[in-house]
Amino acid sequence: MTDLSSASANILIADFVNIDAAGKVNIIGGGIQFLGFDPNAGMTAPFSLFVSVTVSIPAFDDTQAAVEVELVDTDGRTVTVPGTEGPNLLSFNQDVDFKHTVAPNVQQPPRGFPGCSNVVLNFPGGLPLAAGSTYEWVVLLNGSRLSSSTFFVPGVAG
Repeated sequence: MTDLSSASANILIADFVNIDAAGKVNIIGGGIQFLGFDPNAGMTAPFSLFVSVTVSIPAFDDTQAAVEVELVDTDGRTVTVPGTEGPNLLSFNQDVDFKHTVAPNVQQPPRGFPGCSNVVLNFPGGLPLAAGSTYEWVVLLNGSRLSSSTFFVPGVAG
């Protein structure tokens, strides 16, 4: 089993996120805690999720790991949304190799230099989440919880 004691994850909800061709992260309107809601459409405002997972390479026997990002409700259950072929869990999985790759004739980083993987999830149409509810994005590495970020979907005050 991989040693996860040196692993960490950061999560940021923003209006828009992308990673450009040079690998730089571009964030607009970052730090959202209250996600807008359109009661007529039953959808949240459009948003993006940025997740950065960092590990210390020497701590890993193997530089590969499974990164999972999931949306859970206040009971800790993975949120489901309707889909064309039935309900879909809001859970995203990716196998990541944290090993550094550099061009030929370019010096490798020193031993112990952290490896990093960035994940961007864009929801340009928002999500059909319940107004007046709290949710949490959770990041797991090989099934172990690394980090989470809580947000609220406010409804119309009564």
